[in-house]
Formats: sequence, C-alpha cells, structure tokens
Amino acid sequence: MRRTLGLASLVALGLVVASAPSAGSSAAPLRAWAKTVWNGDIYVVNADGTGSRRLTRDPAEEFDPAWSPDGTKIAFSRSDGDRYQIFVMNEDGTSPVQLTQGDSSSSDAAWSPDGRRIAFTRCSAGSCHIYVMSANGSGETRLTQGDRPGEWDPSWSPDGTRIVFAEIGGIVVMNADGRDWKQVTVGPADDNNPDWSPDGSRIAFDSSRGLWDGDLYVVDPGGGPLTDLTDSQPLDSNPSWSPDGRLIAFMRRRNRHVQARVFVMSADGSWQTNLRAIGDVYSRPSWSPDGSKLAYSWLTACVVPKVAGMRLADARERIRRASCSVGVVRYEASRGPRGVVVSQRPQARAERRIGTRVSLAVSRRR
Repeated sequence: MRRTLGLASLVALGLVVASAPSAGSSAAPLRAWAKTVWNGDIYVVNADGTGSRRLTRDPAEEFDPAWSPDGTKIAFSRSDGDRYQIFVMNEDGTSPVQLTQGDSSSSDAAWSPDGRRIAFTRCSAGSCHIYVMSANGSGETRLTQGDRPGEWDPSWSPDGTRIVFAEIGGIVVMNADGRDWKQVTVGPADDNNPDWSPDGSRIAFDSSRGLWDGDLYVVDPGGGPLTDLTDSQPLDSNPSWSPDGRLIAFMRRRNRHVQARVFVMSADGSWQTNLRAIGDVYSRPSWSPDGSKLAYSWLTACVVPKVAGMRLADARERIRRASCSVGVVRYEASRGPRGVVVSQRPQARAERRIGTRVSLAVSRRR
C-alpha cells in the first residue's frame, strides 16, 4: 500500500490520471498506469551514498524491500502483471522465494523484531487489511477487520507487542493480535507509511498536511502534538528509522520533472543529505541491521544509452545494462573502423519501456 499517495501530492507532481487512487485505495490502478513504461528493481547503497548496486533483474516490477533483523534476507513485493506478491531473497539478491499466493495483492512486508513473523498488507476488491504470517509464509492470519478502504502500511513496535498502520482516518496503533485500536493521528490529511522508532518513543510518517506538498512528521505512539521534520516544498515520503534511531532515511521528489532521490537526515530533521541514489517515491528505503546500507527500489526505465562510436560487443553490453534489448543489427559501408556502431535508433537518452529494442548500424569497412 506504500504505492499510494494522497490526491494533493499527486496533483503537485503532475501524476494525476483518470485511474489515480485516493489515499487508502488499492495502488494497483496507479501502478497499472506506471508499469506501461517503468520497471522496478531492488538496489542497495551504502549509507554514505556510495556503492549502489542492483540486486534484482527480473522483468517484473519489484519494490518495498525490507531487511530482516539478522541481515541475511530481504523481503520485497513483485508484480506478476495482475497483482503483487511478497517474496524473500538472500541479502545479495539470490534465491528469491515466493511467500504469498492467491488472487489478491500483498505488499508492505514488515519483519517482526525477532524475525519470526512478517506483517503485510493484502488488498482485494478495493479494500485492504493487515495480515501476519510466519517468516516462511505459513500460518497467515488476518488482523484487521475495518470498513473499506481498510488498513495498510504496518510497522512493528520495537518489543513486538504492537503494530502501527495507516487507515483513512489517520495513523492507528493496535496490539500485535489485532485488538485494542488506538487512534494516533486524525485528519484532514493523508497520513501514511508510519515507521516506529527503535526506542519506541516516536512514530514517523508522511502526510499531505502541507496541502500541495508532502512532509515527514513524528508523533508519540499515544497521540498528541505532531512535529513537522521536513517542512519543505518537495514531496517527502516513506520515512525509515536507522537501527540506532539517530537518522531517518526517506524519499524526496522535488517536482514532476525529476525522479525521487534517497535522502538521509538526523532524527530531528536537520542535516538533510541527498545520497544521489535514484529511487521510487512510492517505496520505503530499508536499513541493514548494522546501519551501513540501505535497500531501496528504483522504477527503472529503458533509457537508451549512447553507443555510437563503440565497438559492437561493447554496445550490446551497454544496451542490456540500460534495461533495453538489442534489435536489428545491420552492416553498412562507412568510413569508421570495422565493427563500430555508426548510428542507432531510438536516439540516445530516449526513454522507453523496459526491453525496447535498439537497432544498430555497424561499419563494415575493412
């Protein structure tokens, strides 16, 4: 359910389309629009912004990574074209295993502090609810029974006894068995993506209380006054506490003309730092347990690389690395060295669907 932003935020970014969902609705309509161009993959970057590397290369859309408490696994969601399901893979991206099944969509995986359970959101027929299952995918149990559009975005308390989540009325805390709901925030606003601090004293979340932008806030788990941490014009979303509670990672998108970036700031909102890792504004970054790395998702596209002037073998590799495919290769007389690309179609920097074929003309001059 982290795929959904409030209508005000969508308008500010120029993302509103006929099927764009409002807060609390299934994110599938928005993603159905987006996935015609975009593909999502899971990446990892060092906490200082260096060493970004791609973990998944499946043609499907993958998002919402969540690092296990022992650091050996990453849970994430993957689309099969019609719905999302939760998978778990090794922390290096190998051996993905599907955990959830069925005709509904499952996302927002959140590990319990002991690593034995995963809370998640399941959406079907326009309504979402919080479920919990064992870390191996067995023993699914539905925790919430609220009215449409339901509940989403679960996050565990550090002691594992409570779960915070979002619903149409704001942020809510309940016991880990689904009982004793307590309203923490009340609108009018789109309060989403709550994340419990490691010391249990605060809950961070994003909200469109700033009208046309989105900011990050913190609130006491028992409710009370809110503190606006970012108070910025860009759209800030999906806060994620570092394991020591000193930092918060989040996504920031300055305007509709640029892609979101992973940011890190101090827990009081100061020292906001751009890690320069391009990410998905709809998906939360996740800290490794030792605080040294962040997993995040990026809605990659086939951005056609410039390969003119490169040798054919090198051009092929660069095209594939850009999530494009090599199309027709024809050879023609040219003054260039033999085997070097002299022209390409589409032109460099064109943005296309994943797998778009790039046709090449290669010199055959001896």
